[in-house]
Amino acid sequence: MSTLEIVTAIKDVVLATAGIVTAVVAVLGLKTWSRQLRGTADFEVARKLAKATYKLRDEIQIYRSPLIRPSEFPDGQSDDGSTDRTRTRANAYGHVFSARWEPVYAALQEFDTQTLEVEALWGTSVRTKTDELRRLLRVLWAATEAYIDNEHSGGEHFKSDREFGVKIKSEVFASPQAQDNELSKKFQAAVQAVEVELKPHLKRG
Repeated sequence: MSTLEIVTAIKDVVLATAGIVTAVVAVLGLKTWSRQLRGTADFEVARKLAKATYKLRDEIQIYRSPLIRPSEFPDGQSDDGSTDRTRTRANAYGHVFSARWEPVYAALQEFDTQTLEVEALWGTSVRTKTDELRRLLRVLWAATEAYIDNEHSGGEHFKSDREFGVKIKSEVFASPQAQDNELSKKFQAAVQAVEVELKPHLKRG
């Protein structure tokens, strides 16, 4: 083999090797880029769901506030003055809770939207965590209806079953600082479960 042929062969080998190296680098770069994009997407949906979860938590706490301001009652009526006291109290509380529920429902809609985005990326594992918050909201709403029904009865429902009345009141009302409220502890645990699900994805950011 002549010197020219040897040089030509070496050149071909070098060019072929360079092509392979370029292809490998390109593939590795594409994979890195893809991982970065996925990491960014994971971080963003996790951040949005965390924000929606905290918003929902805060609106629930406002809804359950034991302090009802006079301005929350319709037409300036409070819960302690009327010729038809029973009906007025029931309607007044119905008005209060209906108004308080509106921001909770708006927060829940955003929470549901962000849950769907997370589920689309990560699968259904997050659903068991978010569904618990929805279940507890149904408990809260059912307790609210029972509370209003008791007002319609002039307080007779709770008089006939005092234990039930205590339970319902503790579900409807709770201070954010309360440490021994069972429903509050369940809400807190549900929020923490969502946090645990999101934490690894937030760290990627």
